[in-house]
Amino acid sequence: MRTPYDTAMRARKREVDDLRAAIGGATRRLVEADASAKVLSDALAREKQIAAGDLVFSPMAYFLRARAEATRLQEMRHTAGAELNALRHQAIESYGSLRALEGAAEEFREQASRDAASAEQTSVDDFAGARFARELQRARQARAHLQGAT
Repeated sequence: MRTPYDTAMRARKREVDDLRAAIGGATRRLVEADASAKVLSDALAREKQIAAGDLVFSPMAYFLRARAEATRLQEMRHTAGAELNALRHQAIESYGSLRALEGAAEEFREQASRDAASAEQTSVDDFAGARFARELQRARQARAHLQGAT
């Protein structure tokens, strides 16, 4: 049965699905930033060991560039984490709203079912009352006919 809430529920379901995909993307970016930071950290550790044994080449330029990359990755992780938290909060609100709409739609269906059952019962009662009234009228006519005959 269609309800007045169906359109809003479909829109909210699409919103929840879109948020689910966005959360997946933010999570993926967060994981990628963490993995890149780990790779960079491991590379820095290796380069420090190599630089300790080689006094000819200065590793400062590499370390400065690596530090800038680490800062960029940290900012990326922070941004992705903040976005993920915001998306999760929005998803909680949207999901709650969806559940409320589904509850309202179910209540609408139940009320419509109760109304239909009540209308059917009223109809049955009306038919039964009309039948009773016809039978009563026949009985009165029969009694009046018998009283008039005597």
